[in-house]
Formats: sequence, C-alpha cells, structure tokens
Amino acid sequence: MYKKISILGNNELLSREQVYDSMFKSLKWSTRVKKEINSDFLKKNTKQKELIYHPLWLAKLLVIADRKPFPPKKTPMIAFIDSISGYRGLLSKVPNIVKVKPAMNSKIRKPMITDSDEIKKYIIDVQKSQINRSYVLKKPEYEIIDHFLVHLPLWKVTVDNSMLKQKFVINANTGESEGHMASLWNTNKMKIK
Repeated sequence: MYKKISILGNNELLSREQVYDSMFKSLKWSTRVKKEINSDFLKKNTKQKELIYHPLWLAKLLVIADRKPFPPKKTPMIAFIDSISGYRGLLSKVPNIVKVKPAMNSKIRKPMITDSDEIKKYIIDVQKSQINRSYVLKKPEYEIIDHFLVHLPLWKVTVDNSMLKQKFVINANTGESEGHMASLWNTNKMKIK
C-alpha cells in the first residue's frame, strides 16, 4: 500500500488516452508528416505504458542583489534538481504541489541524490551557472530558504513497430516531452563530483 506523496501539479493528469496526442506532438517533424503515423498508430503499437512518479528536489531561494545606496533587491526563485541524473535548472513559476495517494499500478522511483550537503552543491551550481548570468557586474548573494522532495508524474510509453521504435517520456501534468531529462537518467553527465 502506497503512502501519500507530494507531486507537482494539481493531480489533474493526462488520461491513458490523452497521452497519445502528446506523444504524437513530441515526434520529429519528419516523422509526423508520414500519413501512416498518427495518434491511433501510436496507440495500436504501444508495447508498454506505465505511470511513474519521478523524484525531484525543489529549492526555494532568495536572491539578494546589492543596489547601493538603495536597499538590496530580494527576488524569490525556485530551483529544481532531478534526483536521479542531477539535471538542474530554474522553474519559471512557482508550481502547485499536492499530496496524493498514487495509483496501485504506478511506480514511485527512489531518489539517488539524498544527502542534504550534496543537494546544496547542486543548488549552488544553479546559482553560479544560471542565476549569475543575469548579473553583469556584481554577483548577488543567496539564501536557501528550504529544499524538499516532490515527485513529477510521467507517462513512460514504448512504441515498437517496423516504422517507429521509440520510448516516450511525457509529463503527465502538461503533456510536454521530458525526453531530454530521461536521456540523462543512465549517464553521469550532470552529476557533481
């Protein structure tokens, strides 16, 4: 029996049927123009489909930019760290987070990055490599308000046919492809040593 977990979004997930339209939209243009390949084709040739809850760390940051003689400008930001690959970045807006009891046939992935000191290294890297680019002269100071684990619901679908063999990873909240993040799961490219 699963316990409740925190997930990104409002828990209004793409249905098992809606995911095929999102898969079709995520295909390369050259594949989408083939008249045989459409949402129905993807549905008929699906060999495996599962809903997974992928672990991410979210960090609430306060960016403090000095503006003498004026008081410092304080800007809140949210950073994310994929707890499997170390892929990281900034979210454009504060996401909704709800506690849910996952479906029995779904899979909850365990985080690989769990140590608090290690998580802070990733947060500092986001600050240096992404936030600091916005400041030409004096770089801002930072305050880490909080960091916590959430899960991103994803549809993992495998299509296997002589015309198309592909694995899809679709964000179950937005319908967007998360193929780039998924391609990093089995690599060490984004890990901080």
